[in-house]
Amino acid sequence: MATTEVLLDEGTVLAHLRSRGVLGDDEAAVAQVLGGGVSNTVILVEAGPRRVVVKQALPRLRVAREWLADPSRTVTEGRALRVAATLQEDAVPAVVDLDEERNVLVVAAAPAGTGDWKQRLLHGDVSEDDVRVGESVGALLGRLHARTATDASLRADFDAWAAFEQLRVAPYFRSMVADTPELGDIVLPHVEAMARRRVCLVHGDVSPKNVLAGEGLPWLIDFEVACWGDPAFDVAFLLTHLAMKAVHRPAQAPALARVARAFLAAYRAEAGALLDEAHAAALLGCLLMARVDGRSPAEYLDGASRQVVRGLGLRVATAPPRTLDAAVQEAMQSR
Repeated sequence: MATTEVLLDEGTVLAHLRSRGVLGDDEAAVAQVLGGGVSNTVILVEAGPRRVVVKQALPRLRVAREWLADPSRTVTEGRALRVAATLQEDAVPAVVDLDEERNVLVVAAAPAGTGDWKQRLLHGDVSEDDVRVGESVGALLGRLHARTATDASLRADFDAWAAFEQLRVAPYFRSMVADTPELGDIVLPHVEAMARRRVCLVHGDVSPKNVLAGEGLPWLIDFEVACWGDPAFDVAFLLTHLAMKAVHRPAQAPALARVARAFLAAYRAEAGALLDEAHAAALLGCLLMARVDGRSPAEYLDGASRQVVRGLGLRVATAPPRTLDAAVQEAMQSR
C-alpha cells in the first residue's frame, strides 16, 4: 500500500509538478492553498492560462473527534475519475497526473467563477437552475451506477470496502450506535443490508459541496470514497443533504423538494432497476441521524434544527416509506 511521505504545501508543490512533467523546468507558476474540506490538502496552481488543482488525502481528518483514514484514497479518486470520464467527460474534472507512490492527484481546475453548490443552496434562493443541477447530478450518478454494474472487471479495481468502512460506516453509523446503543437494532440491519448489496461503482460522497455549479457545468468532484458498493447509499446521501437544508431553510423547502424530485427522476431514467427504494429510504433515515450524532455533524444546523433532523431520521429509519418520493415528502415538507 502506498503511503504519503510528506504533505505538499505552497513551497514544495511546484517542484513536485516539475518532477512529474506537469510543469516545465522554467515555467513560471503560482500556488495557493485552498480549503480542502476536512479530508485533504488542496492547492490551486496557476501557470499562465493553465489552472490545476493538486490534492493529497490527510491521514487524520480535520474534525473534533479522531478520524483516521488511509491516504491512498487519493489514488482511488484518480482511478474513479478516469472511469467517470469515460461515461461523461464534461461532468468531472480531467485527471492531469496521478502519483500513486506519494498519493498526489492533479486535476484540471474548474473555470474561474465556479462555486460549490452547497453555498448556493445555503445562502441563495433555490431556483430552476438548481433543479437543473439536481437533474444533471442524478443522470450522471445513474449512468455511473448502471454502466459499471455490467463491468465485472471494475470490481477488483474498486473492491475497497475497508476504506468505505473507515470513511463512512464507522464515522457515520458505528460511532452513533456506540454513543446511543438503543439505535443499534434500527440502524445496523440497514448497514448490513448495504454491505450485501454491492453491485456497482459508487461515489460515496455525493453532496452539494462536491458539485461545482456554474455555466457549462455541473461537475461532480471528490471521488475519494469511491468503491464497489450499494447504489442506494449514493442516492440517500444526496437526499440527506437536501433534507437537512430544507430543515435549515424552511422557506426554501418546497424548492429543495423540486430539486430532489428532479434528481430522482433523472437517476431512475438511467439506473432505476438497480435501486431498492425502501432500502434507500431507510438509509436516508439513518444518515439524517448520523449527520447530527455521528462523527461529522452538519455544521450549519443549530440546536433546534438538529432536534428536527434527529427526529425525522428516526421516523424514516424505523418505518421506511416504500418509495423515495414518499420519503422526500416526509423529509422535505415546509416547516
